[in-house]
Amino acid sequence: MLDSPRLRLLRRLRTHRSPSSLHEDHLPERPTASRLREVAAAVESGERGSAEELAAHLLAVDRDGDPAVLAEAERLLARASPRLWLALDVATRRAWWRAPRWSLATARRLLRGDPSPLGLVVASFHPDGFVRDVVVAHLAELDEPLALPALALRAADWVPRVRDRARAAFDERLDEPTAVVLLATAPVALALWERRQGRWLADRVEAVLREGPEEVLAAALAAPDWRTRRTAHLTALAVGRLDLTAMLRAAAHDGDLPTRLRCAEAAVRTAVAAGTVERVRPLLGSGTASVRAEAVHTLARHGDVAPAVAALADRNPVVREVARAVLRPTGLDPAAHYRRLAASPAPEPGALAGLGETGTADDAGLVRAFLDHPRPRGRAEAVRALRRLGAADPDTLAPMLTDASGAVVRQVTSALRPHASGLDRTRLRALLAPGGPPHVRTAAYRLLHARDTWTRLLTDLDLVADPSPAIRRRARTDLANWLTY
Repeated sequence: MLDSPRLRLLRRLRTHRSPSSLHEDHLPERPTASRLREVAAAVESGERGSAEELAAHLLAVDRDGDPAVLAEAERLLARASPRLWLALDVATRRAWWRAPRWSLATARRLLRGDPSPLGLVVASFHPDGFVRDVVVAHLAELDEPLALPALALRAADWVPRVRDRARAAFDERLDEPTAVVLLATAPVALALWERRQGRWLADRVEAVLREGPEEVLAAALAAPDWRTRRTAHLTALAVGRLDLTAMLRAAAHDGDLPTRLRCAEAAVRTAVAAGTVERVRPLLGSGTASVRAEAVHTLARHGDVAPAVAALADRNPVVREVARAVLRPTGLDPAAHYRRLAASPAPEPGALAGLGETGTADDAGLVRAFLDHPRPRGRAEAVRALRRLGAADPDTLAPMLTDASGAVVRQVTSALRPHASGLDRTRLRALLAPGGPPHVRTAAYRLLHARDTWTRLLTDLDLVADPSPAIRRRARTDLANWLTY
């Protein structure tokens, strides 16, 4: 006997027109596997129109049934991000309207019970709730990870019957969860959190992370998807399921910034409470400035100021300021320390930056010697330091407008803007000529723009047809703003 969703769909099909009376399908030819990969990559990068193209290709693949291309489509979906799944949920629903004959054939295939996994996935995006209801019944019985993201979307479906059936399927799977089920479900479930009906499944995933098996939590902590890792770490921290080793590992290596910060804070608290402050020392090598700063502060507060001394020349201003703050009570003079560091042949860029932050105008000569620092960041910090020390001499800095580094030229431009009216206009016009390096042309434009109103307007008028889209757009926008205000 037919179950209730199939029976409802069968009754609906009995009132449907015959295939011959339907309009022709408007689907593309079956794509190659390489084309599928290209379009899927475009969807992942957010390229406009790519989701609609991928949806049409997937319907064509399902219709034509080539085993090799079907397998490639299923592999792509198995590796897909939540962005792709959510985009397909919308785009494929629209694509079905362009394939009325294949839509009817798909519904009949669902009643026969012989759709492929890909066929079930694309049918789960169907605009007809009767079709989605039958699809969910099939997906609930399908024992492979590909079914789970599609089921997760339907657990937030706008039709209560479809939504309830999908949730019942997850009740069975998440009562005794496995790592495979969680890793396949969590990314889409957590991406749906803000949808009107999306919170239910996200809450179930969080409950598994709070109370589920250790091996499931461990898999989530190492998941490729950042939402899953973040939720796993924050949930585990909240209920005390994360030990210090795991906190330190995440703080040092996780790719998600909020995860690194929260785990670093928790690791410091845990280490201090346990009397094992030395264990936070690896955080000094973190690529995140806030994490390094936290480690410097904690170690100094517990008597170890050596990391703070080393951090005085850190590449990040936040870390340098924390280091100076914890060293002030020791009597160390940061400016004197920076002067000693700047006495070396090629000091660290952070040392030049620190001298600019703490020195006096008398230090300008020491800094000026490193305007030809071998590293671009060193040259940029030397220029920035001169500006902070009030020693940004236009005659010295203007030749650096042709530096090969965009970062250096941006610092030079910022230092020269207050002196723009006294700069050589002919040279700036030459630097603005088409064909020059984009960062040099942008610098020349900014300085001519800052010179005076008439120079600004004449420069804009000269550039409204410039070969560079960026320069052309900047000039046209500036003219429009001047005319408006």
